[in-house]
This record gives sequence, structure tokens and C-alpha cells, in this order.
Amino acid sequence: MVQSLSAGDGEAAYLPGTPEREELARRTIGVLQLGVIPGGLAMTASFSASTLLADQMTGSETKASLAAVCLSIGGTLAGIPLAALMARRGRRAGLSAGYFIGAIGATLAMLSAFAGSYSLLVVGMVLIGTGQAANLASRYAGADLATDENRARSISLVLWASTVGSVLGPTVALGLKSFFADTEGLSGFALPYALALGLFLAAAINLSRRLRPDPLHVVAAESGSNGVKLPSLAEAGRVLAHPVASIALIAMMLSQAVMVGVMTVSPIHMQAGDQNPLIIGFMLSLHIAGMFAFSPYVGWLVDRIGGQLVIIVGALVLAVGSSTAANTDPEHATGLLLGLFLVGIGWSCCVVAASSILTASFSVERRVSVQATADVLMTALGAAAGVSSGLAVEHRSYADLASWGAWVAVALGIAATVMLVRNFRMTRRLTA
Repeated sequence: MVQSLSAGDGEAAYLPGTPEREELARRTIGVLQLGVIPGGLAMTASFSASTLLADQMTGSETKASLAAVCLSIGGTLAGIPLAALMARRGRRAGLSAGYFIGAIGATLAMLSAFAGSYSLLVVGMVLIGTGQAANLASRYAGADLATDENRARSISLVLWASTVGSVLGPTVALGLKSFFADTEGLSGFALPYALALGLFLAAAINLSRRLRPDPLHVVAAESGSNGVKLPSLAEAGRVLAHPVASIALIAMMLSQAVMVGVMTVSPIHMQAGDQNPLIIGFMLSLHIAGMFAFSPYVGWLVDRIGGQLVIIVGALVLAVGSSTAANTDPEHATGLLLGLFLVGIGWSCCVVAASSILTASFSVERRVSVQATADVLMTALGAAAGVSSGLAVEHRSYADLASWGAWVAVALGIAATVMLVRNFRMTRRLTA
């Protein structure tokens, strides 16, 4: 189904290659960055508090990991509706709505800390996941006005801005709990969620007021498109049939599964070793720095050597990071700090490269649908990995879980290499 996407006044005037278009592209990325900074801080502050809060509420590692994974579940559930809203009304409407719903979730999670209600925390984290979906979709909005020469870098610049908020989130959240509240009580966890509430609202207001003209309206107007296809999971079959986009989708899904699976239970693993909450928060911050801080360099690399090669590199780094974490005891922070940092870098390589490949592989009419489908599948597999991680630790061990993550990353690297060689041979035959 194709939905008409009407352009506003003047949105057809920003022609490619003109100074006005280049200035609009720069300004759009700046506005998006000022959305993902508070959005990322709110999201990671909420995530870092959720595992420990749920663990104290229930005493169950499985329920604690489930509470954290509800963020990914919420992102999965919100992906298609937010994309449908963007297809109808543009990026501005979809992104600002995602952040506003995230604020509602933060309010419910804050109330759960006072009430001691695990159910309320779960619902709150699901809604906070809508804010995560908005943060993820922002990278695609950054690519709407990009050229073939700077598409990956445009995506990476939006991801890079997440570093500021996302890295500070866990340290600030657990620092608030540690320094300004009774560390034995549940009510102290209300502070990270109160912070998240204000930050999500700031992100929603910024996007609603300043993302004008809407980048998706501009690119639709210049292409002469009659409409944008509404998102559907049926799009996954078309992506998997594409000779290049298929490995991008696989890379996004498997790298997310490894990253979420290992990250979700790492705080519980460190807590079992009696490590200080500030050290646990620093570990999460360092991990998130790996995910976002180097993304401009990753984008530059993708634009120059190609996304498929960068996916192979990312898979290798993911494998090394997971293996390092697997071989570290809970009392020893150094190996976990290094391992989770490398997992973050590997994820960044895979996601930036895959996002660029997906955006370049499909027309404007299909772009929103393909992007939303990929993000939904990515977050869904990540959520499944996160839920499974708690069960794996309870019934096996953290070392086994992280080792499985390393083997998944190795399998991704092999698949990407095989597909790269196959596409290279196909290209040579066509040009011979």
C-alpha cells in the first residue's frame, strides 16, 4: 500500500547540489543531533536503572533481564506504527511522537520505584522503548538529504551525537541512585526516571519545532514520488532477496542480538562480584561509547571501502569483545570493561554499514518501509537475545552466554565474507 506524502510550502525548492540544499542537510543533522542527545541519555539512564531495580524487586535474574529487555520489546512494537506515521506525515511527526511516548513510559517507571511494582516498571520500559525507536529512526532521517558520497557519514554523525547522552546515562543514573538516595531502598531509582522524563520531553519539543522543512518531504518532492509505501513485515522477503541488502539486514539482526544479549546481564554479573554501582555504570558508559563515539570514522570508512567489508570487520571485533567478556570473572572489572567496549565498536561497524547499504539499495518510495522493517527485526531479535540471556545465566553461566555471542559473531563474519566474494564474482562476470 502506498500512502501520499505531501510536501509543505517551499520543500520542493531545495534542489540537489545547490548551496541551499547543502545548508539544509547540515541544519537537519544538527536538529537531529539535538534530539538524540537527550533521547539517548534518557534511554540509557532508564536501561541501566531497570536491571538493578527489577533485581531488587524480584530477586530473579530472569525477571531483571526481562525488565531491561522490555526497552527493546517496546522499540520493536513501536517500529512499524512510528514508520507508518512518518510515511503519512513525515519524519518530524514520527520522531517527536516517539519521544513523547517515551516520556510517558519514564513517568510510569518512576512511579514503579515508589510503589515497588514490577508490572508498572515493565509497562514503563516498553513505552520507553518507543523513545529508542525514535532514536534509531533518526539516523535514517539524517540520510534523507545525503548524497551517495556522504550517506554513511551522514548516518554516523547522527549516531555519534548519541555518544554525549548515551555514555553519560548509566553513570548519571546510577550516580543519582548512589549519592542522592538510600542505596538499599527502591525509591532512589525514581531519580533516573525523573531525569529521563525531562529529557524525552526536551527531545520531543526540539524535533516538533525545529525539524522544518521535513527532510522526507523534501526528498519525496524532488523525486516526483506520488507516495511512500507504508511499512510491512512482508518487506523482509524483498530485502532478503536483494543481493546486497540481505547481508545488511542479517548484520543488523545478529550484531544487535550479540550486543543486547551480552550487555543485558553484564551488570548482574558484575554485581555478583560485589562491584560498586559506579563501576557498573562506567562499564555501561564505556560500552555505549564504543557503540557511538567512533561512528563518524566508521561512516568515513564505509563511504570509502564499502559497507560489506566494514561488516566483516565489525563481526570480528564483536567476536573478540564477547570472548574477552566470557573469560573474565565477576570480581575483575578490566576484562569486562574492555570486552563490552569492543562489543560496542563491533556493533557500530555493523549497524552504520548496514544502514547505509539499506538506504542506498531502495528507492525513496520504499525507503521508510525497508528501514522500519529492518529496525523491527533487529530490535525483535535483540529483545529475544536479552530475554534468553537471563535464562542462560540462571541455568548455565555468563561465560557460556558470552562465548555463544562470540560464535554468532564469527558466523556473521563468515556469511558476510561469502556474500562479498559471491557479489564480486557476479560483478566480474557482468562486466567481462
